[in-house]
This record gives sequence, structure tokens and C-alpha cells, in this order.
Amino acid sequence: MTVQHTTAGWARALTRALHHAVGDARLHDEARRLLATGQAAPLNVNQGFATSKFPLPDGRVARPRLLVTALTAADWDRIETAICARPDAAALAGTAAISDQLTDPAHTADIPIVPDPRDISHTCTCTPDAAGTACPHSVALGILLAERVRTAPAPLFTLRGRPHQHLKKRLRTNSPAPQPAGPPTPAAEPAAARPQRDSPQPAAAVPAQATRALRPIPDPVHLDLTQARPVLHAPLPEPPEPLPGTEDLRALAADAAHRARTCLDGQQPTAGPTPGGDIARFLSLPHGAGFRQAAMDHLGLDIVGMGHLQLAHTHGGAVGAAVYLETFDVDHDTLAHAQASIQPLRPAPTATIVCEDNWLTDEAAGIQLRYGPDGRWYPYRAPYGIWQPVPGPSPDPAQAYRAARRANQRIS
Repeated sequence: MTVQHTTAGWARALTRALHHAVGDARLHDEARRLLATGQAAPLNVNQGFATSKFPLPDGRVARPRLLVTALTAADWDRIETAICARPDAAALAGTAAISDQLTDPAHTADIPIVPDPRDISHTCTCTPDAAGTACPHSVALGILLAERVRTAPAPLFTLRGRPHQHLKKRLRTNSPAPQPAGPPTPAAEPAAARPQRDSPQPAAAVPAQATRALRPIPDPVHLDLTQARPVLHAPLPEPPEPLPGTEDLRALAADAAHRARTCLDGQQPTAGPTPGGDIARFLSLPHGAGFRQAAMDHLGLDIVGMGHLQLAHTHGGAVGAAVYLETFDVDHDTLAHAQASIQPLRPAPTATIVCEDNWLTDEAAGIQLRYGPDGRWYPYRAPYGIWQPVPGPSPDPAQAYRAARRANQRIS
């Protein structure tokens, strides 16, 4: 018999935990009356805490915060392994409608995703005495969160330390469980995947067996400089290990020549802010096109991921590619300013905005903005459940959000 997956159990489980954490029925009644006024600001969910805002009678603003202990990376690895081992894993957790069967720790390696009451605490700015204690605003915040996860449980995953997107990606790739950390094993990097390393390595870095294999310097020979001779009239022999191969060296030389021409033209060479960003720059040039597979292996990307990386470079250059591959640190004020800027543009203004590292995700609109090290916001959309870059990065988050909405409208 087919089991019908539902999501409402997430709200019931979280509500029970919140009631036990507070234990004051009067506060819950006051919180519901507060929500009935409709003055609560949008709910924001981050790793370890959720926030909102409520106006106060004296004109100030109360900023409650619901604090929840985040699970460790090892806990999440065990949870994801247990979920992915199920034959119905994709139906259970592969979409935004995450089945409330996962509220039972028996399905998540005996690690509960719903927080225990002891993992929940409150704080608010309504009064000095409210710091560290529950108040109507923080309890109302918990009610808002419980109502949100009733139909969209993903914010609870973010709150507990790992966004649902991580599990969805694991389900798509069906990757094995992460192995415990051990002594790092150096992996040989494809030469084409590290074009930025133009300078030779010091002799001490060359293994002894490779040094013994190097030929001795030949004796000087007489050079006839009276007539022209072809420089390379025969193929060069392959360099000895561990040096790059001839084709790799030609590509590196071509890349160095490209950078030199850029400088001679009075332009600044566009190096990527990270190795991954520079790999995307290298692949976009004629001499780098043949190293696509080596780059995919080095970066751990499949065909779809490589296509999105090239889109990111097309729309945003080397920085855009770096933003696609990696996360960057960003201060809270920058994220808060971005949220305020895009709020009037959101088609569902009361839906949750998820903040994670430099990512600002409006899941209801299918839009994500990623803040780059160049101070620009890079727009993304997820038409098939996978975030992909779209044109229009801008230092103004509102402009980037509009670009993502235009991309969604063109597709629809």
C-alpha cells in the first residue's frame, strides 16, 4: 500500500516543543492576540535562530529571536545517510513537501530534526528584562515558524544547521556518506585546472625520484648564427614526471600570452578571486576549452553543474563563477539591507526568507541572491529545483531581484 506523505506533523511536533520550552499558557494567549493584529514583519530563518519584528506602542520596534541549538555536521551526515538509504527517499525528502515521517527519529538515525525543548531559548528587545527570557513577541515568533513549517518544512532544516538544499543535492547525486576526517591525501591536480600557477615550483618540492630522472646539462655546442633555422622542426619529447605534459604546457603558455596581451592593451587581467573562478575564466578561452573534463573532475561537477558554471561566468565573469562554486562571509547589516530592499518586490511578502552565508533565498518566488566579493548581488532561479545563475548581477539587491523575476517570467 502506498503511504501518503503529509507535512502537517512538522508543525504539531514543533508546537509541542515550543509549549514545553515556555510552559506558560498566558504567554501563548498573548502571542496569539499579537499575531491577530497582523503587524508581524516577515519571518527570517537562519542557522541556529529565527527573527522577526513587531511594532511597540511607543514607536519602537521589538526584535524577538528564537534560538535553537544547531545539529553538528556529523549529525547531519548521519541523518542524510539514513534518509538516502531508504528506497522512497526521493518521495520522502526530495521536494519542498518533506514528509512528516521524518519527525520520527527512527527514520533519521535516532537524531531528532525537531528541536528538544531544552534546545530552545528566547530573547527580545521589547524590554531590558526580556533578554534571555520568553515574551509574547518571541512566543509569537515561534508560532509563526510552526505555521510556516506546516506546509514548507525546509526552514526547520536551515534552523537546525543544514539547508534542505544540501539533502536534495545528495539525493540527486546519490553520493556516498562522507568519510571521517583523516590524514589528508594529496591529490594530483590536472594541470589545466590550475592555470594561475605560472611560476615554477622550488627544487625542494620535486620528489627525489623525479630529480634523479632529470637528464644532466649537456655540454655546450657550436651554434651557427649565420642562417635562420626553424625553432621547432620536430615534436618536443614529453617532460619527465611530475612536470605537466606538453599540451598542458602549451595551454599555460597561451594563457600567459593572453594575460600579457591584455596588459599591453592597457587592461587589467581578469583573474578569478578564487581558484575555481580562475578555472572558469581559463575554460572560457580558446586554449582552455579542451580541458573541460579535467576541470569537471577537479571541481567535482557533473555536466549540469559545469553548464551552470559556464553560465555564471558568462553573466558575471570570474567573480560570478566563484560565487556559483563557493560561499563567502557577509555581515548581518548587508543581509538586512538586502532583505529590506527586496521586500516591496516580493510576490509573497509574508513568505520566509532564508539567509545562509552570503545567500538570500526567497523560496516562494523561486529566487535566490548571492553576494559576491566584488560587492554585487548575483541573481539565481530554480526552475527545476536546482539553482542556476541568470543575467543581471548588480550592487543593488533590488535590481538583482528584478533581474531574477524577469528571468522567471521569460521562462513561464
